[in-house]
Amino acid sequence: MRFYRGMLAVVLAVPCAVGAQKKVLTQDTYDFWRQLQAPTLSNDGAWAAYTLSPVVGDGDVVFRSTAGATEYRTPRGWTGRPLNTVGTAQGFTASPARISADSRFGVYLIYPTQAELEEARQKKVAVPQQPKASLGITNLASGQVTTVDRVRSFILPRDAGRYVVYQLESDAPPRDSTVRRDTTQAARVAVRRTFGTPLVIRELATGNETRIEDVSAFVIDDSARTLAYIVATRADGGDGAYVRDMSTGRTTALLEGEGEYAQLAMDQSGRQVAFVANTSEFRDMKPRYTLYHASVSGGVAAPIVKPAVLNGMHPSANGEVSFTRDASAITFGVAPTPEDSIPADSLADKAVFDLWHYQDRKLQPQQRIEGARDRNRSFLSVFTLRTKRALVLANDTMPNVTVSDDGATALTVTNVPYAVEAMWGEGGNDVFVTDVSSGRMTPVARRLESPAQLSPGAKYVVYFNDKQWHAFNVASGETKNLTGQLRGVRFDQETHDSPSTAPAWGIGGWTRADRSVLIYDRYDVWEMDPAGVRAPKVVTDSTGVRAQVTYRVVDLDRDDRFIDPAQPLLLRAFNNVTKASGYYEDKLDGTAAPRQIVFGDRNYGTPTKARNADRYLMTQQTVSEFPDLWTGNSLASLTKITNANPQQSEYLWPTVELVDWISSDGEKLQGMLYKPGNFDPSKQWPMVVYFYEMLSDGLHNYSSPTGRNVVNPSVYTSLGYVVFFPDIVYENGWPGPSAMKAIVPGVQSILARGYVNPKAVGIAGQSWGGYQSAYLITQTSMFAAAVPNAPVANMTSAYGGIRWESGMARSFQYEKTQSRIGGSLWEYPVRYIENSPLFHLDRVTTPVLFMHNDADGAVPWYQGIELFVGLRRLGKEAYMINYNGDAHNPRKRANQLDIDMRMQQFFANKLKGEPAPDWMKNGIPFLEKGKDQLRNVIP
Repeated sequence: MRFYRGMLAVVLAVPCAVGAQKKVLTQDTYDFWRQLQAPTLSNDGAWAAYTLSPVVGDGDVVFRSTAGATEYRTPRGWTGRPLNTVGTAQGFTASPARISADSRFGVYLIYPTQAELEEARQKKVAVPQQPKASLGITNLASGQVTTVDRVRSFILPRDAGRYVVYQLESDAPPRDSTVRRDTTQAARVAVRRTFGTPLVIRELATGNETRIEDVSAFVIDDSARTLAYIVATRADGGDGAYVRDMSTGRTTALLEGEGEYAQLAMDQSGRQVAFVANTSEFRDMKPRYTLYHASVSGGVAAPIVKPAVLNGMHPSANGEVSFTRDASAITFGVAPTPEDSIPADSLADKAVFDLWHYQDRKLQPQQRIEGARDRNRSFLSVFTLRTKRALVLANDTMPNVTVSDDGATALTVTNVPYAVEAMWGEGGNDVFVTDVSSGRMTPVARRLESPAQLSPGAKYVVYFNDKQWHAFNVASGETKNLTGQLRGVRFDQETHDSPSTAPAWGIGGWTRADRSVLIYDRYDVWEMDPAGVRAPKVVTDSTGVRAQVTYRVVDLDRDDRFIDPAQPLLLRAFNNVTKASGYYEDKLDGTAAPRQIVFGDRNYGTPTKARNADRYLMTQQTVSEFPDLWTGNSLASLTKITNANPQQSEYLWPTVELVDWISSDGEKLQGMLYKPGNFDPSKQWPMVVYFYEMLSDGLHNYSSPTGRNVVNPSVYTSLGYVVFFPDIVYENGWPGPSAMKAIVPGVQSILARGYVNPKAVGIAGQSWGGYQSAYLITQTSMFAAAVPNAPVANMTSAYGGIRWESGMARSFQYEKTQSRIGGSLWEYPVRYIENSPLFHLDRVTTPVLFMHNDADGAVPWYQGIELFVGLRRLGKEAYMINYNGDAHNPRKRANQLDIDMRMQQFFANKLKGEPAPDWMKNGIPFLEKGKDQLRNVIP
């Protein structure tokens, strides 16, 4: 534990001495570069909490005074992925540190260290015996830290600061099989259950604790009046659902009896509880669940939905139970009784096969991947407490349902009628409104390509269709076109450059009582009357379109479903030309243009606001400034309170410049040009070109040094390269030539400056960028080296392939989305061939290194094989790396570092003239596989 009081807690970076030599970013620097995670403010704004963690290694949880210099740090252990592992014991996913509602205590989980986890992995320690997290409690007045060992999770009530409730780990396996005799059937029934572990209620100020054994689930209301919990015990007859009055300690049994209890829920006020249980059928081979409801004051839970009363469906333990926002209804899941599974040995001498049927909604690979989810699926239903009536809202053909805050209205969306066409990108959704009291469904719109939204007050459904916004009045059934009367204003994305229908720019929110909806065009914010009576008005006074600045509404209070028109409207602003950003304030009355709060050549993050104070927290970043935390009582006056990476001052760091040029088609394009920190324009520099569609909006983004299968500008400039990220605009049907027309003139514009060696220009890309890199080297010889990672080489074969991670056919992305061919292989065979690098490999003069992994779930690795085999057949210099069992982007840390190293070595040889490494000169024969790793190839 480390804490500082009465002094400057942030260690400021000490500048290097004048003339001191700055260091180069190498692989040994990557892992200790720190990241700020999950920042939050206390309710009164006096404290900020966050986790400060390196990429690999142990981090700290930090509590920092926002007005003074007091800071407390506690080692938090390791929340990253273990080094050199894939699919084995993983590092913890850090839960955010929390601050009690009264701002007196910080509460968090402390995870085991990297060394402890690595030792457990090497010793192959079973999961129950592996190192576990502890609970940390920091007294924010004194900095004193209290720890509790083996804690699984905790809850801090949102509005009450007296308690923390936490659950301990169990020393016993969390799941086991208990065999019981069913005396009524004289048969042995094996019941597999999850048992509970101790739950502890702790008073933060005194440390007094109350322990409840064998708790499997628990919830506490925001004001900490009521704790509800489920007991699942190995002891006979001890199962049940209970509530505890937190002020008196009185415990009431809602339901007791042997069985499985699940999906515990409480309304926001802490007055009602609901859950499902199978006590009446627990000993049956296929026990069904009942939905129970209880008022906290009443005590006893009543069965409100019993098995098989809803068209043969019954409440499901897999469907979430919750109260509607106004607590007048309960939503829950229902499912049919599960079918018997086929014994594993029953098909030993039978044919085992998949039947691919042309009318299947989903292909067999997708059905297989989604099989577990489909077996456990449930359908959303609602029980109205006033009428005591239950209604099943969803089913196989109407799968997606949103319920209003009062439970009276439901928005039902189905894509099932268009499931087959969705394979090639021509799907859609039918939208209906359901009156929950009567069950009557009213159609709203057919075959929408964009989502529909139920307004917060459930008076309207708004949707985008035919480039216009529409509002459906739930009460009257009338539909109004909200934007059709506006001329010269586009609400579809005019920058959309794929063959699919352009989506809308979006919705900014609703004013109280659904009186108006805020809708975006490319630049400005409009207020629309969903009833279609009042004329639309542009809230931002058209200043956005005039200055090419995009305004977007910032929601500082996620708990409030509406925008208060009497309050100032906070807008994030982004200049599409200069890439500057910031915040403005406006009013919905439209009486004035937006007023600037803060704006500049940096990337301002999304602010958070303390719940009970005018105190803000947000990040700011530039290419050379890490996104540290800034705080203040106004966004116009912020103070930096962190310095996550003071070591940056010791290293060479890039500058970045926004560059402009004209494509071969006459389009104005932009890109980012990164220069080394020691750049000298009188020298000749090698350059690496990297791209992925449009990147220039990230001009002011910071790039932490990392080692992966991409070109990191901070690393490559430090190694002595100029790095160019050009934007690309696309012509449908010709993605390869589009890249050629954009990138080559962009590179030529940089070469014309005179400081880049024209014989030392490399190109690299990953996935879609990898495809375009592979295509470009078939069309031009300007590149001295190319790294087209995970590319598509042959669109004719890729079109009929599968994205194995999702099981989806790849055809949709060629006909409608990123690959941009615009039609099927039979409609445009020439486009598929002309855009495929494979058919032009005889023109390649550029040496090629690329990675394509055999577990790639996005681009099948046979595409990489086709590229390599073609280059090899033509006698071209080519190297292909396949990280066995790894994904589209390597997940194994050793593989990430390895491809980073080999890309650097390849470019160093081809662009700088450095000696080729042994793997480039001699390869790595199969029988020598792995020996280079043992020789410490990775520095």
